Amino acid sequence: MQKIAIVTGMTGQDGSYLTEYLLENDYKVFAGIRKISYPLVHNPNIKNIINHPNLTISSMDFLDSGSIRSFVSYVKEATVSYMHTLGNKVEVYNLAAQSHVGESFKIPSLTHEINAVGVITLLQVLKETFRGNFKFYQASTSELYGNAATASETTLSEASEFKPTSPYAIAKHSAFQTVKHYREVHGIHAVNGILFNHESPRRGIDFVTRKITMGVAEYATAKNHAPIRLGNIYAKRDWGDARDYIKAMHMMLTAPHPKDYVVATGEVHSVKDFCNLAFEKIGIKLEWRGEGLDEKAMGGNSEVLIEIDPKFYRPSDVEYLLGDSSLIQRELQWEPEHKFKDLVFDMVENDIQVCKGK
Repeated sequence: MQKIAIVTGMTGQDGSYLTEYLLENDYKVFAGIRKISYPLVHNPNIKNIINHPNLTISSMDFLDSGSIRSFVSYVKEATVSYMHTLGNKVEVYNLAAQSHVGESFKIPSLTHEINAVGVITLLQVLKETFRGNFKFYQASTSELYGNAATASETTLSEASEFKPTSPYAIAKHSAFQTVKHYREVHGIHAVNGILFNHESPRRGIDFVTRKITMGVAEYATAKNHAPIRLGNIYAKRDWGDARDYIKAMHMMLTAPHPKDYVVATGEVHSVKDFCNLAFEKIGIKLEWRGEGLDEKAMGGNSEVLIEIDPKFYRPSDVEYLLGDSSLIQRELQWEPEHKFKDLVFDMVENDIQVCKGK
C-alpha cells in the first residue's frame, strides 16, 4: 500500500535525508521547493534521488500564498485516486524555513513571513483542500527555550518554559503555537518536533559546524591554510545526527495520537569541543592560548588554526542547550544511533573528499 507524503525544504539537510527515507519505504513524495537559479541535478544532497520515479518536484514559495495553494491543489489532483482507494492521510512534513539564527537579526520581517506566516498559510490551505485527510509535522527547534537552562544547566523537556531570544526563535514559537491551535481547535493530526541541534555531511556550509569541518578539510588537503574565524566558542549544544532525527519525524507523524516531542541526545558539547575533535580527525591536537577576543588555537608548529572574530558574535546568543528526549524514547522507542565523535569525524572525512573533488 503506497503512502503519500509532501515534503517542503527537500533540498536541505533534513529534507533530503527524509525524502530518501520515505522513498526507501515506498512512499510517493511530492516536494515543494523555491525556484532556484541552478539545475537541481547539481545539488549534492539530492543527487541520489533526483530521478526517482516516486518523486515529484514542484515550485512552492512560502512568501507567495498563491503558489502554496497551487502546489497543494496539484498534489490533491495527482493523488485523488490513491486517497479514495487506500483511505490514506497525506503526510505533510514542513521543513522549509529561513534557518539561520544569526541572519534572522538582519532580516527579522522576512524570517517571520517564512517561518511563522508561511506555516499558518500552509496549514489553512491544507485544511481547506484535504479537509481532515492529512497529518502535519512542523520542524520546531530547541532555540525556543532561549537561555532557560543557562543558569542551572538543566536539561530541557516538553514541559520546560520557552524563552525565545532571536527573531528566528520568536517566529518558530509562533509556528509552534499555530500547530497546537490546529490540533486542539480543528482536530488536525498536527505535531511539533522540538529538535535540538543536529548535523551531518549535508549541513549547509554557512552553519558553524560545517564551517569548521570544511576549514579542517581545506587545511588537511592544502587548499587553504588561513585560520578558521569563529565567534562564541563556549556556546554549548546538544548535537545529534540528522540521519537519526528524520526517523523521529516519521515516528511522530505516524504515531496513533498527535503529540509534540523533544528530540535530543542528552549530551552537551561546546563549539570548542567540536573544533578539538575536528582537528583530532586529521591528527592535530589543538593548543589554545589567550582569552576573549585574543584566544587562538595553535597547531603543533605554532601555526594559528582558529581565531576569534567579533563579527561572528550574535546580538543575543543562547549559551546552553541540553535536551531530555526520554518521552519520545519511552513512548515511540526512538533513540539516537550515532555518537558525537563519529558525527564530527564523518563530517570532516566527507569534506576532505569534497576538497579532493571526489
